[in-house]
Order: sequence, then C-alpha cells, then structure tokens
Amino acid sequence: MRGVRAGAVLTAGAALVAGLLAASPVQAAPDGDGLVIGEAYLNGGSSGATYLNKFVEIENPTDEPIDVSGWSLQYRSYSSTGAFTGVVALGDHHVEPGGTLLVSGNANASNGQALPTPDVTSSIAFSGNANGGTLALVRSTSALSGDRASVLGSDQLVDLVGYGASATYEGSSPAPSGYSVTSSLQRTDAQDTDDNAADLRGGAPTPQACGTDCDGSGTPPEPPVDVTIAEIQGTGSASPLVGRTVTTSGVVTAAYPSGGFDGLYLQTEGTGGTAPADRTASDGVFVASGALAADGELGDHVEVNRPVAESFG
Repeated sequence: MRGVRAGAVLTAGAALVAGLLAASPVQAAPDGDGLVIGEAYLNGGSSGATYLNKFVEIENPTDEPIDVSGWSLQYRSYSSTGAFTGVVALGDHHVEPGGTLLVSGNANASNGQALPTPDVTSSIAFSGNANGGTLALVRSTSALSGDRASVLGSDQLVDLVGYGASATYEGSSPAPSGYSVTSSLQRTDAQDTDDNAADLRGGAPTPQACGTDCDGSGTPPEPPVDVTIAEIQGTGSASPLVGRTVTTSGVVTAAYPSGGFDGLYLQTEGTGGTAPADRTASDGVFVASGALAADGELGDHVEVNRPVAESFG
C-alpha cells in the first residue's frame, strides 16, 4: 500500500457492497435510547499508563444522532448502595451515528500521553483497582440511588456497566477485570445484551472524541459525504475529515480479525505499485471493525459508511 500516511481510521462497523459478502448483524439492538457505555479506561496517570487521564466513551451504534442534553454519566464505588457520588453533566451535546462522546476523568499521577480533547471534562476518580465500580448513563442529572434492583429499575437509566467486584451490574455478573494501566474495558462492535460479563472485554485504549460535530443539541450533524480514500487521508499530518461521517470503498488488502488490531485495510482499486510523481496522499485506510475483518477476504470490494478518526499518531 503506497502513500505518505496511514493514520486515518474509519471507526466502528462497515456496510458491505451488496452481493460480495454476506454480512450478518454484529450486535444486539441496544436498549433504551440506543446509546451504550462503549469503553472505560480506569487507570490514567498511573505508573506505566498509556494515557494521563481516565476516560469513558459513550457510543452511538444507531443510524440517527441522539441528543444527550440534560443527561449525565454517573459513578459510584463497588459496594455502595447509596447515591451515585460522581455525576458528570453531558451538557448541550448530541452523539452522531457511529460516533463517540469522550468524557475524561481524573489522573492518578502524571504518567501517560494526553487524551484527544475531551467532549466533556470531569475530575471523577473512576476506580481502576480490583474492587471496581459502577458507571451509569442516565437521562437526567439527578443521582441514581439504592440497591442493584432499584438502580436497574430506574426509568432514567439508559445503560450501566458494573466492573471488577461491583455489586451493581447488568446480567449474570460484572464485567471482567480486563482493565489495567495499558488496557480498557470495551464492547465488541457496541454489543449490548444487558450482560456486562458477556459484553465487555479488555483491550488497548482507543479514546475518540466527537468534537465540534456534536456541539449543540439543536445543531444537525453534517450529512455523510462520498469521498475517495486519498481524500480521507489528505496531505497533512491528520485527516481533514476527522469527525465527519463518510462513505468510501476499496479492495481488502489485509484483514486482522484477532491479535488486537480488529480491522482491515482497504485500498483504492487500481492503485499500488510504483507511486506516480504527483501522488501526495495515501490510497489505503484502516477500517476498525473486528466483525468485518472476520468476514472479509483479500480482494473483496467493500463499501464503508462511518466516522473518520486518527489513531496511533
């Protein structure tokens, strides 16, 4: 794959060109308003940490923008049955289709790289030890309270993740302790079966902010734009389309369904070999979707429609 840069990433899932691959659904339909707590990095700033600050991502796996003005992200410790002590108002935002709202927390110390500019900033000290804790996405800024049954039964609750030894969780048991200074809890393709133990796993943290596209509940998101892979990559150090939802297509040149990459590379059909003198942008892009990588084969033609993000510098 020839070109000057391969940093831009198409996040989340992807739609296959009809007739080329038989794609089955990769996620259960989320409950409530469609949003899920998609990722939680809980040891920011600690010795050996990947990132300076802790963070939680709120993910929208649906095809419509979802308004979160008046909502909150809430936290309480692993054993508490009282009120959630950390309440982070999400402000005047919406979350775009396939996008994520990045909420930062505190830093345990001064280790690790800075997060991308968060959409919402807080100083909440989400626990990253074995005892764990509980995170809740709530349709108000009033703190949830009570035992597990009371919290899960609240009509204001949109999604909940109990992890470690938390006494409050969805399903059979809390999410496994796959979190560390270099690992976050994360869903596979936004899967939400209402069972924290089954839906979340550990993986390398991937903080992604929504940015200005999600500012203002009354601001409609920009419509998807049809672009080439080279237009996604651009000629600078970052894609000019970061945060925009785009549609593009290409040929599968590599697929990584396991090993931590969870995605595949697409290259514009007809490119490759010796680059012409006037080529200034890469003709390849990485699509972050483990499910698509598992189905894709070298040479398949694939069309994707997802937000653009930058990863790994």
